[in-house]
Amino acid sequence: MRILVTGANGFVGKALCRNLTKEGHDVRRAVRAHDGLENTFEINENTTETVVHEALSGVECIVHLAGRAHFLGRINPDKEAAYKETNVQFTKRLAYLAHKVGVRRFVFVSSIKVCGEESYGEPLTEQAMSAPVDIYAISKWEAEQALREIETETQLEVVVVRPPLVYGEGVKANFLKLLSAVRLGIPLPFTRLANKRNFVYLQNLASALSACAIHPGAAGETFHISDNEPLTLPDLVGELARAMGRKPRLFPCPRWLLQLFGKITGKQQQMGSLVNDLEVDGSLIRSKLEWSPPFDFQQGIQQTVDWYLRSKNRKNVCLDQEEGKPSLKVCQLCAVDFTLKHLLLPLVEGMQDKGWNITSVCSDGQYVAELRQQGYRHFPISISRDIFEVTSHMRSVWLLYKFFRQERFDVLHVHTPIAALLGRTAGRLAGVPLIVYTAHGFYFHDEMPKFKYRFYVLVEKLSGRLTDLLFTQSSEDARVAVSQGIIDRSRVVDIGNGVNAELFDPADDARKLLARINLGIPADAFVVGIVSRLVREKGLIEFLEAAMELGKKFPMAHFILVGERLTSDHDASIERELQAAQKQLGSRLVAVGYRADVANFLGAMDVFCLPSYREGMPRSIIEAMMMALPVVATNIRGSREEVVAEETGLLVPIRSSAALGQALGRLVANPELARRMGKAGRQRALELYDERRVVAQQIDIIAARSMHM
Repeated sequence: MRILVTGANGFVGKALCRNLTKEGHDVRRAVRAHDGLENTFEINENTTETVVHEALSGVECIVHLAGRAHFLGRINPDKEAAYKETNVQFTKRLAYLAHKVGVRRFVFVSSIKVCGEESYGEPLTEQAMSAPVDIYAISKWEAEQALREIETETQLEVVVVRPPLVYGEGVKANFLKLLSAVRLGIPLPFTRLANKRNFVYLQNLASALSACAIHPGAAGETFHISDNEPLTLPDLVGELARAMGRKPRLFPCPRWLLQLFGKITGKQQQMGSLVNDLEVDGSLIRSKLEWSPPFDFQQGIQQTVDWYLRSKNRKNVCLDQEEGKPSLKVCQLCAVDFTLKHLLLPLVEGMQDKGWNITSVCSDGQYVAELRQQGYRHFPISISRDIFEVTSHMRSVWLLYKFFRQERFDVLHVHTPIAALLGRTAGRLAGVPLIVYTAHGFYFHDEMPKFKYRFYVLVEKLSGRLTDLLFTQSSEDARVAVSQGIIDRSRVVDIGNGVNAELFDPADDARKLLARINLGIPADAFVVGIVSRLVREKGLIEFLEAAMELGKKFPMAHFILVGERLTSDHDASIERELQAAQKQLGSRLVAVGYRADVANFLGAMDVFCLPSYREGMPRSIIEAMMMALPVVATNIRGSREEVVAEETGLLVPIRSSAALGQALGRLVANPELARRMGKAGRQRALELYDERRVVAQQIDIIAARSMHM
């Protein structure tokens, strides 16, 4: 049977696709952003009917997993329209188009939360009255009702599946935190809790969805899924501890005190999931489809714990838990340790969590010893950032070649322009099977003289012949790479960029005040800030000139400059201009140098500014957006992809301090506009720039490509 799975690159989607493939089905994948795998279609709310028809050609069944996800305690009521658009309207549209092209069955994965957050002593059956509490559950319930109406109007067979909490290999959120707490031996206040809850193991859910897709008796039904008997929270902790070979560490705490704690901290929903009953009656699918879970609860927990422990053992070279093949041996290569520490560690950690053996290579520097102490494997090879130091580059290629031959890496993943060129040359000579290049921003740009532009494009074209796969952080860079003939479309994927959404969380008034006190900035000041390396190409001269002009017009305007000039930077210094600005602005301009705690300084700002001459997909802008700051940036590749002009910030021409000052002055004069843009930026960043998604996408693509090496 040909089956289309939406949300195919998600937690459940990946497991389901593997299960269906093993059963011999022809599986098509639908994802929100193309991840480079075969039989994959990019389908989202804005996809044209023509593309959807192509994806559905010959499909007999759709398993619809895609939707706006549920995060405990993190749903903003202002996003109700977005949840309805994705979970309701998108589902309806897909179902109508499925009927139109002759798809026979539509399996919709809903949630047990449509029945409420609590079971009140009786297991929830499929006939239980709906009682959705939050926006997510309401949107799932409305989608169910809409599908039943479509089923009545058409010949489409609708099957609704309502799983409770799903656990398994790759689980995240609260279940992952519980695994960590048990592993670390943290005492948990659950001894007195006797509430019962059902769970479903990932592989059991995949098996059930497979049955719902093909079994004739599933048509028109709604099914609740669970492993077996419900467990209390102390029992769950005990099972996790047993699987880890540990003793559970529990202590008594009254239920009312836990509930009070949840109310005080604003985490009532999370606490309710701990102390309330949520029993699920999963007998209907067993009797109707003669289905039973292939794994019992103990097996599922053991598999989950085994995966978790493998992912935490960073020095262990193991089998890939998804494919049962030897772990990949990967080299991450960049020019300087600053890039490794500040840009690449999330990707390194993500690959290590998958059980891959990762070695990082770059020039020795101030952060290398720290990274080694933290358990990261690093090998120093000096790489100059000056493209015309030919002798140095030849020596680097020779050292890289010898190292690659010695280590026999499966994958070479290169970053930053010169390191990428040298690394790909050495990697191809050494016979590395898969060479991946992430273009964090091509060196050539529109404002560059034509002869220089053509030279750097030629360099990228030549090195493109050494590249198996190109990742670009900017979608515009991906289009340019194809149009300039650097690489063909089949080998380029725009992966975007992302940051840690939990670390970069908007500062409340108390945190903002404290950050300003620490900097000697008045509480009622309007603060404009920038985070960047202190070089001219970041637009620092224009920033300082604009700051001096704004300082004359707005006495409350203050400015923060975070960053330093690296020893390896070959662009001109701004030291003279910085001293002139400090002389005029005095204490109203605070230059703090390099700081690791960037979020604290962003928390002191009202507006973020980045007037660069060139960028890839600047992470600093995303960090600012996550912190709910409006952004004033130059209208260049990458920046204009992140900043929506007049909605999340303002865009200005490069090298124009007058235009920059005018845009910043507009926000200084209108703080309410600044706050509104910052709020819109935060929402956009959460939807598009979550670091976890960017890392997972790269890992999935590399894993898939490595299978064909």
